[in-house]
Amino acid sequence: MELAHRWINRDLTKLELIISLVVLSIFIGTFSRYMLIVFSKVEKTMIERTVVNINTAISYHAAFSVIKGDTAYFDQIVNMNPMDLMTDGFSLANQIYNTQDIDAIGVNYYLTPPSNYGGEVIDDTDPSLKPGKWYFDQDDNFLFYKLSNSEYFISNLEGPSRVRYKSKISYIDQDIDGEFNSSVDKFLSLNMEPMDLFEWTF
Repeated sequence: MELAHRWINRDLTKLELIISLVVLSIFIGTFSRYMLIVFSKVEKTMIERTVVNINTAISYHAAFSVIKGDTAYFDQIVNMNPMDLMTDGFSLANQIYNTQDIDAIGVNYYLTPPSNYGGEVIDDTDPSLKPGKWYFDQDDNFLFYKLSNSEYFISNLEGPSRVRYKSKISYIDQDIDGEFNSSVDKFLSLNMEPMDLFEWTF
């Protein structure tokens, strides 16, 4: 007991102090790296979940346009802000059955824009845009997310770290003209897809 008391109260030697600082630095560095990876993974998951929700809204609107024979609406969806498709609840009952009796049919869903949607902008490289938010570039008609945690993110884009998405029609080009013609070509799907190559490195 006396030996332990003397050990606790004695002064550290210079070597012991250096070793302690090195160990502490390693611990802090390891913990910081771990936390950065956790934050990056959370942000990646949030981005992917938001994309799934937006694509759900786009797919519903596209599918009901096909059912109603209004495939010309596809061009409008491609160029519009996809967040506008998530502003209100969307009811399959109202679209197909033209009825307000939703409970009887039970085929409606509700999606809303994410809470971190920052609105429409004219330049996706604007440094004043807050990170951690979604924006719609109204000049070039694409949605993008400006990252908060880019330490483990690689992209071929210059400027702020961000991911860009644009709605795109997948179809069978029956008339082989390289463009979608709703009266001729066979529609397959309409979804938001990444515009650039990017990779998470954690």
